[in-house]
Amino acid sequence: MDTHTLQRWLSEPRTELIQAVAEGIRIQVETLRARNIDFYGYALLPGEPYQIDSIVAVANTEADIKAPRTDRLHRYYRFGVDEWAHWDYDGFVAANALLVEANEHFKSMHRRAEDNCVMDDYEVAHSDALLDALVQGLESARAGGVFGGSEPFLLVWISDSGHEIMMKSARRLNSATVAQEFIAEFG
Repeated sequence: MDTHTLQRWLSEPRTELIQAVAEGIRIQVETLRARNIDFYGYALLPGEPYQIDSIVAVANTEADIKAPRTDRLHRYYRFGVDEWAHWDYDGFVAANALLVEANEHFKSMHRRAEDNCVMDDYEVAHSDALLDALVQGLESARAGGVFGGSEPFLLVWISDSGHEIMMKSARRLNSATVAQEFIAEFG
C-alpha cells in the first residue's frame, strides 16, 4: 500500500458525491411535498461506519411524534430518527453508486488484516470523509433552497450508536438551540 497516495485520496473533496446527495435530497423532498407530508425533521442514514454504501432518508411530522409535548419522552421521539415515520430506501441511486465506487477504490488501495475487526486509521478516515460528504450534501441542498423557507431539523444518523457524526451534523446543520436539544437527549 502506498500510504502517501492513499492519504492524498482520502483528503480529496467528494464533490460529485456531495452533489449527488443534494440532488437525491431534492427529489426526495419533492416526493414528500407531493404527498403533503409537512415534515419538521429530515435525516440521512448511511448504514454502519464500516460499511457506508446505501443512503436511506427519513422524515417526520409533528403529528407523527409518539409522545405529547408534556411527556418526558417527547424529545426522544422528536429527535430519535429510528422512531420516525416516513422512510425512503430508494431515493439515492446516483449517490449510492458513488459510495460503492468510493468503497471499491478504497479497498483497492488498502488491505485490512483478516484477523482484525477494529477499523484502522485509514478506514476511519475513509468513513469520516463519506459521512462528511453527506453533511455537505445536506448543507448544499439547504443552500440551494430545497427546504424552501422552512428550517427543518437536519441530521446524519447512525442507528443504535453514539457516533460523533450525529453530534457534528446536529451542530453544523441546525441552530444552536435545536442542536443543544438534540445533544441533551442523545449526546
